[in-house]
Amino acid sequence: MHYPVMTERQLAARWKISLKTLRRWRSDNEGPTWHKLFQYVRYHEADILGFERQSAQHWSAILGDGERVPKVVTRPQEQPETEEDAGAFYVTAQDVIEATGLPKHWFTTPEYRARKQVPHLALVGSIRFSLQALWEWEQNHSTVGRPPEPKAPRQPDTEPEPAPPSRVPLWHELARELDREQFDSTS
Repeated sequence: MHYPVMTERQLAARWKISLKTLRRWRSDNEGPTWHKLFQYVRYHEADILGFERQSAQHWSAILGDGERVPKVVTRPQEQPETEEDAGAFYVTAQDVIEATGLPKHWFTTPEYRARKQVPHLALVGSIRFSLQALWEWEQNHSTVGRPPEPKAPRQPDTEPEPAPPSRVPLWHELARELDREQFDSTS
């Protein structure tokens, strides 16, 4: 069963990098586009494949034609084994949980399904899900996750700041000046 979304754990395993690296990329606004479905970080397969193609093109531009370019590895599309499997458009909650990587209670608890507006089909006490409908639901309910843009540096004021004094006089120098002023005023 193929679902066109990856969790951050699945992407980290695919690229053989750590979760910490993916999280740093997100905070630095690097790497592939990521989406948030409520509090869950998700990567759409199209974004991943586009990022891999772009990275391969970047490597080929750096290395040149004659040098070895890293290959883009993609998961093969899973083909149904029988015609009966090809006609199965609706799947069980367990199949959906395995395919999407989302929490179990989203699909098994009626109150939660209603609150999150998870598309499902009730068949005489059995609940079934369409992966296509779930994919559309996820696209409609997720937001593109980009960290906020850094704040612009503060513009200098139009009035220049007063220049700091070049040298602050010491206390004994001030006392000497006061003594001179008093001496001059008495004479």
